[in-house]
Amino acid sequence: MLCDIDEETLLAIDPDTVFWALVPKGADVNSKIMHDILPLYDRVKRECGEEMHDFRFKSNLAVIYMNSVSGCNLNCSYCYIPQEIRKNHQQMDKEQLFETLIKVCDYTEENGGNRKLTVVFHGSEPLLMKDEIYDAIEEFEDRLYFGIQTNGTLFREDDVEFLKKHGVSVGLSLDSPYPEIHNSMRKNRDGRGTFEKVVEAIEWFDGYQRLNVVMTVTKQNVSQLPEMVSFLHARKVPSVLLNPVRGTQGPARSLMPDYESLKDFFISALKRAEELTKKTGKQITVGNFANILVGIIAPTARKLMCDITPCGGGRCFFAIAADGDVFPCGEFIGIEEFRGGNIFRNFIPDIMNSDSFGRVRNRIVEKIEHCNSCAFRNICGAPCPAEVYTMQGNFYNPSPYCEFYEELIRFAFKIIAEDKVKYFLKEDALNTLGYQYRMME
Repeated sequence: MLCDIDEETLLAIDPDTVFWALVPKGADVNSKIMHDILPLYDRVKRECGEEMHDFRFKSNLAVIYMNSVSGCNLNCSYCYIPQEIRKNHQQMDKEQLFETLIKVCDYTEENGGNRKLTVVFHGSEPLLMKDEIYDAIEEFEDRLYFGIQTNGTLFREDDVEFLKKHGVSVGLSLDSPYPEIHNSMRKNRDGRGTFEKVVEAIEWFDGYQRLNVVMTVTKQNVSQLPEMVSFLHARKVPSVLLNPVRGTQGPARSLMPDYESLKDFFISALKRAEELTKKTGKQITVGNFANILVGIIAPTARKLMCDITPCGGGRCFFAIAADGDVFPCGEFIGIEEFRGGNIFRNFIPDIMNSDSFGRVRNRIVEKIEHCNSCAFRNICGAPCPAEVYTMQGNFYNPSPYCEFYEELIRFAFKIIAEDKVKYFLKEDALNTLGYQYRMME
């Protein structure tokens, strides 16, 4: 397939293998394709196709999202966890948490040898059971990698030191560089804002390389994306995720930004990150855009598994709720028809092979009419199945952010054509990928 990237560049791409070449528009395109691109494509087509097939369809459990406490000390406007679950404060005790982690370790050792899975302590707010989680990290750190996704309001300085000492990856939520905007969306149950506390925690981390700040992008803060990048860069944050709000829960849908604003301000934020990296020599990466670049340069090396097809839900990761119920992904928590079993009553292989998980694995772009003819279908992946299902009543529709993802992918190819990838991917990622790409001249 041939696609326009910009005024100067055409893209020749096989959507199934994500084999591609960039061709200047002034060139004899047909000649370039016939004499330069197709011979190379014929040599690698089979290998690329097999790699992509394995990447897409093999079950390779890598991450467990532990939603081991259902309650939260905040009441955010767009939370993906149903409100009735958050109000019904339930949490695992230490014995249940350890039992769960032992099952995860045993599964890994039975199926993957010495491979270590990652356990991410996730919503509602994991630090409500801080002591149990810290005990688990100390007990299992030789057998598991750990991460934590938190609203940051319960941190003390000694918590930060503990997490840094044990090499825990940390995701911390901040929605704006402006207190009034952040506080309008992320407030506690008394209605008080949380901005100052979260920023204090970011500063305590002091450039910790495993810190990632997560900004949920809504129509209220979309115009602040470039300023957010500058704000975080000044505080030594190495990576930020600019995540458009998911419409899984009804209240979030009224907050979804419009396409033009999201596209324009997101790309402006990327340009701001590039500018700051060039100017200071200190890099800040936008993680979800970096994953798009990786999806083009080395498609099977992607780490964020939301934008592949089928997605990683029920295949590469799953989420465990506080009562032990297991779902393909945290976005499905509370949707009973997607419960794959219970970690206290069922074996992990049986959960992985459940019909509920199979439904998610069976959602592929080839079954979505709009996506099946798209050149970018195996770069985008039409996320998110939970969002599409809850908003539209079935899996087989494109993402509500379809046009936005398409524009980001075009921008990524433009970055590649201009040889600017080094400003958007971390150096260690570039070295690890060992990618080769070439612009046909």
